[in-house]
Amino acid sequence: MGATLHQAVTLQFRATNNQAEYEALTAGLKFALSLAVKRIQVFSDSLLVVNQVNQTFKMKDEVLKKYLQLARSLISSFENFSLTHVPREENQVADRLTKEGLPDLHRTQIFERPSFECTEVSSEKQPPCWMDEILNYLKSGTQPYNRREAQKLKLACARYALIDGELYRRSYAKPLTKCLRPDKALKVMEAIHRGECGTHARGRSLVMRILRQGFFWPNIHKDTQAFVEKCPQCQYYADM
Repeated sequence: MGATLHQAVTLQFRATNNQAEYEALTAGLKFALSLAVKRIQVFSDSLLVVNQVNQTFKMKDEVLKKYLQLARSLISSFENFSLTHVPREENQVADRLTKEGLPDLHRTQIFERPSFECTEVSSEKQPPCWMDEILNYLKSGTQPYNRREAQKLKLACARYALIDGELYRRSYAKPLTKCLRPDKALKVMEAIHRGECGTHARGRSLVMRILRQGFFWPNIHKDTQAFVEKCPQCQYYADM
């Protein structure tokens, strides 16, 4: 037997009907992710939102582009997703809840500003790195013009997931590991290498400790080796 869960969203900022529909969609997707849902079938009475998400309609509005980018980033976190249009006259449950409201106020989310503003990355420009191409593809579907390169990127992106704007790497029989840019990877290496008691972990031990802490980047083995070789204490006490 299944259970029915209701959730309402109150917008405390000016929004068009289409923007409100996107707010409802993204709020529902976030709610499903919080319940560890992996496969989801979504129904919406907004023909525009359904066709834009399903890439049937072209996007012109700049604000809706940001909503669509957020929706796609959330959708990428599901193993299976589908969005189907339902005529408004058949969406009686949603209409009733809109008029009557929810009896439990704890199930009502209040948004003071558009949801995409809460997930936008800082305006500070970050240096390019290995994550950029993957993030662009997962967020907006951007891919190389070369067909072979595009296929290669799609296969690579299958190993990654975008959750609340953060990139994670999937792995067999292990939890998701958070992907790091070079500057943050360096800070993690310094902290874990030094250790709580100044143990100065090295080699494979340092790599395993970083992975156990839930972090990942492609050149982790090479970078940790180069990092240890620059540590004066490790070189002084290392076996000849």
